[in-house]
Amino acid sequence: MKHISCMKKLHLYIIFMFVAVVGYGQNLVPNASFEDTLGCPQFYPDLDTKCKFWQSFRYSPDYMNDCSSVCGYYNQYGYQQPNSGKAYAGFAAYQTTIPAAREHIGVQLSSPLVIGTKYYISFYVSPAWNNLLANIATNKIGALVTTYQYSDPSGLSPMPNACTFYSDSVIKDTLNWYKIFGSFIADSAYQFLVIGNFFDDQFLDTINLPYSVVPQIAYYYLDDVCLSNDSSYAQAWTGLLENQQQQNNIEIYPNPASNNFHIKSNISIQQIEIINSFGQIVFVSEVNNDFEINLSSINLPNDLYFLRLRTKVEYCNKKIIIKH
Repeated sequence: MKHISCMKKLHLYIIFMFVAVVGYGQNLVPNASFEDTLGCPQFYPDLDTKCKFWQSFRYSPDYMNDCSSVCGYYNQYGYQQPNSGKAYAGFAAYQTTIPAAREHIGVQLSSPLVIGTKYYISFYVSPAWNNLLANIATNKIGALVTTYQYSDPSGLSPMPNACTFYSDSVIKDTLNWYKIFGSFIADSAYQFLVIGNFFDDQFLDTINLPYSVVPQIAYYYLDDVCLSNDSSYAQAWTGLLENQQQQNNIEIYPNPASNNFHIKSNISIQQIEIINSFGQIVFVSEVNNDFEINLSSINLPNDLYFLRLRTKVEYCNKKIIIKH
């Protein structure tokens, strides 16, 4: 057990303690692995009515979930298991018969982006394949951040022929999931993330997958979306990490009379900080990935303080149990 102590011993009277536990990274995309459902999808499309937070921005992207016999792993575009969990989304990225037939899927971020901050986006796609319909692969699958939500169910608006970033590779591996990763510096307080293909036909490279009829569309499955200001966190993020976070728990037992705090966690703690009401860090201690810590004899004047624990995984929205 790790014991952390300050040199001076002055009484610390805590009027009210708010505990915020955060990790080195935070995913600003809600329902980032499409697991949070409003119901089981039964039709194409059922995204707006069955998948929480995600919405159709252009045309009608789809929602697939293992609960469905119609829109499950076997679906009208082919077969694919999720990159993680039991659900994923899908969107059309190109069609031979309809110019600019692009489906855009979007979500409102959990908080607006901070101007001047560098952000990282990662998401996984896999091209659907069946030899009668989804039998094309394309490039320029990308992401767009916006300050507004748009709705274009008929696909009549012109393509912007630009986005925040995109992959210039033709993604054609129909067996595996391909991670797309990029970064940008926010020049506006962006509130929405949109994923799809944002370019007209003449700017695309396409290839035909094996087919028995004339190639029709390029359709991509989508899973595990992350937007964070932490590069390594965004690189490593998948829904498996999200599921792990939901199972974690931290308990803090304060004893203001003796200035002691006993902290127990089922994930390893790396750093402890105490922040005053002006946002200043007044105490910091590196911790050697311990699961149980005694924090005692705090040398601080009477005030409102915030105790922040840093761990290897995000813990920003976790409820903390406080026991007196």
